[in-house]
Amino acid sequence: MTLTAILPSLRASIPDPLDPSAWPAHTEPTTDDVRVSAVSMARLADVAGTPCEHTAEEAPPRYRSRDWTPRGMSVAVAAVTGVRRTDGGLVLELDAVLPACAVLDEARLIGRRTTAPRATAVVRDPLADGEGADAAVLVVPSDVEVGDLVCFPCGRALTHREVVVTHHVAPVSTASPVVPAPFSTPASVGSSR
Repeated sequence: MTLTAILPSLRASIPDPLDPSAWPAHTEPTTDDVRVSAVSMARLADVAGTPCEHTAEEAPPRYRSRDWTPRGMSVAVAAVTGVRRTDGGLVLELDAVLPACAVLDEARLIGRRTTAPRATAVVRDPLADGEGADAAVLVVPSDVEVGDLVCFPCGRALTHREVVVTHHVAPVSTASPVVPAPFSTPASVGSSR
């Protein structure tokens, strides 16, 4: 239990601490953002749009062997596209696919400051059809709303394609295609006399 969890009003002046082993090297939390190697995740989402990801080097473990080499990790940023408050808690919809390597207990709300207490939220899979296809649970401030940005670390380097929601393409019609008539030039076009 951290001091900001006991007194949420402190989040207006000091950021929630993060687990350095779950985030890439040189990650710094602020009260309304996360910077990875001096790259603001809120600014990245502003420039690149959501969902987006930033790849950086893994933080060194506390005890490491001499032959340890860092691998790549990613931080993904997604926008909240839907919030439903139920008796059981929050149900969120994001504009990103949550990869299996996502560390959701380290999720952060970025882009604005909040002193609301943290609450658990079920994240629905954007590709699932129907109810009961809840994908994962993450902890976010209880006043989360549509348009908020959420960032979370991922245990390996991701490509943009792995976090983007791909929409299903409608099946192609089996009707015969329309074939255009062959190109022909009028006789009067070629001669000017």
